[in-house]
Amino acid sequence: LKALKAQINPHFLFNSLNSISALTSLDPARARDMCVGLADFLRASLRLGERDTVSFSEEMELTEMYLGVEQARFGDRLKVLRDIDPGCHGCEIPALLIQPLVENAVKHGIAMMAEGGEIGISGHYAQDRLLFQVSNPYDPQAPAQARNGIGLRNVRARLEARYGAAGKMQIQATENSYQVTLTLPAKNT
Repeated sequence: LKALKAQINPHFLFNSLNSISALTSLDPARARDMCVGLADFLRASLRLGERDTVSFSEEMELTEMYLGVEQARFGDRLKVLRDIDPGCHGCEIPALLIQPLVENAVKHGIAMMAEGGEIGISGHYAQDRLLFQVSNPYDPQAPAQARNGIGLRNVRARLEARYGAAGKMQIQATENSYQVTLTLPAKNT
């Protein structure tokens, strides 16, 4: 688990720096805002990454920081619809589990579409189980992007290592949308 968690931090940094680099010549003020947001995000991710588990609400705060960085890059092209059951907030989950899913939705969904789109984030808690989904528009005609597949592969491996068959990640791709669903045991503290 520690090796998998160590792998994800450089992945965050690499993708964020590429975003800032792309923006520096187009809009230096927004690039500067992204740098400040990235610094806040990295501080929080390093702090949370030192722990095995965090509360769902802490993980969502980190995800919101990430979205703030990307919002500076994409502007109105990035919209987010949230539907989070209040019962999720006290659940303990593995650190750095949700943000990579949202990052995947931005990088392989929103960034690939000229008009951008809406990412859906939902979380529901019932009967000691947490169901979390991230959905995004998807253009199967978009040129294939070079990718190393670290984000989703890492999340799946960490779920399996921690929960065995009780933790699941399902991916559903349709003609115009992509959805990742996590199901895992969770206690609301």
